[in-house]
Amino acid sequence: MIIDSNLTFFDGATNNEPTSGGQVEAGKSDWIPLTGFLNPGQVGPIPIHICLSGGLTDDESLTFTLKHADGKEKPTDDGEEAGSMEVKGPVRPGGTVAWRFIPRGVTKPWLKLEFDATNVDSSEGSVFAAIVREDLTGSYQDNTDLLIDKGKPQYQATA
Repeated sequence: MIIDSNLTFFDGATNNEPTSGGQVEAGKSDWIPLTGFLNPGQVGPIPIHICLSGGLTDDESLTFTLKHADGKEKPTDDGEEAGSMEVKGPVRPGGTVAWRFIPRGVTKPWLKLEFDATNVDSSEGSVFAAIVREDLTGSYQDNTDLLIDKGKPQYQATA
């Protein structure tokens, strides 16, 4: 999977620690810009990859909210909601959750992803979320023997 750091919402985020070097509130990403090649509504579906390193048990859930905004410069407000999805356990460690593609409601070039956890022990795992080049859902997810880490990724947050 090819990941562009400019299109990464979360890398090792938990619900109780600030992201982006402590500059952004916990559970909220910074705004990311879509390029001319990823023009929402003008091209085919744009893949999004959201993965949980620790998985979820039966009583745990995460609610993801995707927001979008207009403008040539980075937005300073909270933006408009473009889609929301609740993910309930069980989800295996390393499991892909939420959308496979950016929701059709996204029509603006700036995106922000937020998540809220219910009954989740944040010391057990973290969230990785990014706009990616290709949709990998189903291609390797159920065949963990093909993965070097046997389907249990060990993500590390970078400062």
